[in-house]
Amino acid sequence: MTIQDDGDLIKGLGFVCLYAAYLEGAIEDVFSAVIAVSGEATPKMDRWQISRKLKYIRESMEAWEDITQELSRFITCIEPIGNLLERRNLIIHGRIYADPKTGDVLKPARFGFPEIPAISSDMYELANELFAAKNPCLQASMFAIPRFAMAKNSMDGNIMNKDASILGD
Repeated sequence: MTIQDDGDLIKGLGFVCLYAAYLEGAIEDVFSAVIAVSGEATPKMDRWQISRKLKYIRESMEAWEDITQELSRFITCIEPIGNLLERRNLIIHGRIYADPKTGDVLKPARFGFPEIPAISSDMYELANELFAAKNPCLQASMFAIPRFAMAKNSMDGNIMNKDASILGD
């Protein structure tokens, strides 16, 4: 669902916040699915920053044996998703000021980042990109990871049956 720029900077900023929250929720679902497969839940993992969770997801999936093509495709989405969330951080944690000479200006909260024009179309573009970035996460958590886990469990079961037949059981 693409949102059209109506020229309202603050409304666009609101969509950035809302759609980033939806994306983070989708990442949380992937994170939970990965933990279920890896079995490595440790205390306070749920409190990790989203960037740390993305790193954990990528590293865990890269360590899985016989990873599927659809999971390999998802892994390639992780870095761009992290970049989108970084862009979101610059906007959300920055400040927007009206400058009578140049128009609205975004002053990033991070040292060393220059002021940039605050334009509604940039907000809507980022909001739409954040919304679209949910899709690979949802596909991974709802379909790709469960399929991988079922195949892995099925193969583990077959290995057990072969071992049992060798032993004469």
